[in-house]
Amino acid sequence: MDDAAPLRILHLTAGSDAGGVSRYLYDLCMAMHQAGHQVAVAGEPGEWHDSFQKAPWPWLDLPLKSGPLGLARSAAPLRDWIAQHPVDVLHTHYRKPTLVARRLQRKLKLPILYTLHLSHIPLRMPWRLFTDFGDHVHVPSTDGRDWLVRHARVAEGRITVIPHGIDPARFPLPSVADRAKARSALGLHPTDRAALFVGRLDYPKNEDWMLDLAAKAIPNLQIFIAGDGPHFKQLQGRVYGEGLSHRVKLMGYCDPLPLYHAADALLLPSGQEGFSYVCAEAMCTGLPVLRTRTSGTAELIVEGVTGRSVPIDRRAFLDAAVAFLADEPALRRMGTAAAQHVRAHLTFSKQLQQTIALYHRLAGRPCPKEPT
Repeated sequence: MDDAAPLRILHLTAGSDAGGVSRYLYDLCMAMHQAGHQVAVAGEPGEWHDSFQKAPWPWLDLPLKSGPLGLARSAAPLRDWIAQHPVDVLHTHYRKPTLVARRLQRKLKLPILYTLHLSHIPLRMPWRLFTDFGDHVHVPSTDGRDWLVRHARVAEGRITVIPHGIDPARFPLPSVADRAKARSALGLHPTDRAALFVGRLDYPKNEDWMLDLAAKAIPNLQIFIAGDGPHFKQLQGRVYGEGLSHRVKLMGYCDPLPLYHAADALLLPSGQEGFSYVCAEAMCTGLPVLRTRTSGTAELIVEGVTGRSVPIDRRAFLDAAVAFLADEPALRRMGTAAAQHVRAHLTFSKQLQQTIALYHRLAGRPCPKEPT
């Protein structure tokens, strides 16, 4: 094949569910398509399926998060599709689709790239039986790489670290007028300190710690929780049951950009992460971040410069949050540094360039040189 020919990538995922995996897939596929490469995605319809249906690349509706019978039924239609639409790399997301990719590989001899979106996943029996990290693993954080080597026993030479990237044009720094407008829309007074959580309200996000923070004696604290999920009603019950409605606003699923522009800091108390898009987004808009030390922390947090990190411990997080939010000059200083850090190290254009280079390497094709 001509080394300059477009790449042909088939993604196998669980489904078009809400969350970071679908965000990664959609953005990567759109950029690859716009660059002239051929992409397709297979999986089950989920909450974000409308976006994928409207996308200019094929979606193959297959039961890739089902049980053994559904997974077995997926192999034949995928083989038939590939016979009509040859591919260079099978790019898998989640463990079940990777098992299907391995079945395809027996005859098709295609390389399998597995993206580890969430590290520190269960590996004991029976999970060990269903765990296949493909021929090569892409991981967005050094912590995830270290976990793969130490606990999953994946050879370091089979791992490539490519951090997720942010498009600064989508998450711009607010002007003084933008910030004032965003804060006014939320009913914030100039002296209010606004703490923000953005994410799916479900395990392992520990979003209920934000309500614990609301009970702390922090003057003028306002907490905004943006997101939806299984824990929404439970949080809502706590807000009203504990009389926290004057300090906590549950925003539901919404565009986070106005919240980034209005807030003073982003807080992420997760028990488990793969990288955290929302931290990078918030930092890009000039917000400092306090987060637990999950995967992605090393890529985002320069301690005391772009934000702070703490152990995955409720008391440690709450104590750190009180001190973090109390120091307004430090928040401003860290926010400025956070925006600079993302623009220097964590752009989507850099992520795309490195991913395309990895695809070429796995497909056995030299990577075309970037135009000078």
